[in-house]
Amino acid sequence: MSDFETISFAAGERIFSSGDTADQLFLIKEGVVQLLDAEGKVFAQILKGESFGEQAFLSGGIRGATAQALGDVVCLRIPGEKANALLAGVSSLMVPVFEALLLQQNMYNNLRKPDK
Repeated sequence: MSDFETISFAAGERIFSSGDTADQLFLIKEGVVQLLDAEGKVFAQILKGESFGEQAFLSGGIRGATAQALGDVVCLRIPGEKANALLAGVSSLMVPVFEALLLQQNMYNNLRKPDK
């Protein structure tokens, strides 16, 4: 994990926005990250030791939520291609299984969005 860049975010700083290209995965070293829906409402908090931005595993993945720092946050930033290489190194079977799970999660997230 020491091969990955450490990046800091100030309290309230936006890490990425819904609709952005998903090309990086994050692992929280310190702090709390909030996930916000399209209306700006917090629907989840990600804590130290947890990851977010898993859509980076999908080629052409798009962010389904906005992520912002609740307080000061320190993360490891893992480029999508490196995350995929790590996953493929574990088992070639894991890549399609993980991609299918992410696609199911994206479909679920789209279904729970309120109608406009």
